[in-house]
Amino acid sequence: MDKKKRTLISCAMLADEVNHILQQTDIDLPVIWVERGLHSTPEKLNRILQHYIDALQNQDEILLTFGLCGNGTAGLISKHTMLRLPRFDDCINQLLCKKPRTERKQTETDAIYLTRGWTLDKEAILQQYQILSRQYEPEMRNMILQTMYDGYHTLSVINTGCFDLKPVEQYADQAAACLNFTRNTVSGNISTLEHLIVGTNDPNILTLNPGEMIQASLFEL
Repeated sequence: MDKKKRTLISCAMLADEVNHILQQTDIDLPVIWVERGLHSTPEKLNRILQHYIDALQNQDEILLTFGLCGNGTAGLISKHTMLRLPRFDDCINQLLCKKPRTERKQTETDAIYLTRGWTLDKEAILQQYQILSRQYEPEMRNMILQTMYDGYHTLSVINTGCFDLKPVEQYADQAAACLNFTRNTVSGNISTLEHLIVGTNDPNILTLNPGEMIQASLFEL
């Protein structure tokens, strides 16, 4: 690999996958970790990412693990440095994508997906269940959960091969029991993330020249 100055800005939700790739490839790449869960507040995510991008204009490339993320990356611009990021709506679709990519959405409409990173989120299912159990009687708690997860019936663990699977499946079994969901495990794919970090050309990665703005239309197939 050449000696380009490169920095990765990554959601902490993907820490297992990013660290696994860095260890396997022995790449010395600086990483700025952004707190997990900001896809639910895209305006805040956008401000934070733009701040970091502006501070990294001495780099040759800035890499983002974020996809469109609820339009959280739309409008971002790097005036003097190239930007590269996955061409996916979100990291779930990125981790589920099998090569070659043939459709925009990889998810099942009635499924909630998780990796180990998701189980650590303060708003993850079991954490929500425990908080609601302290605040409400069981009938009200269950009514709130039913409203929150209306339309979903399955909890799917994405096995990316980057974390100990058994504890995550145990977490998912408990969470599925709380929601009366079915639970399964599906295979994941970290090839796009690996290509982003290694610097391999990949049609699933967007490359923007300095001064080009990230637009939502760029993520369309």
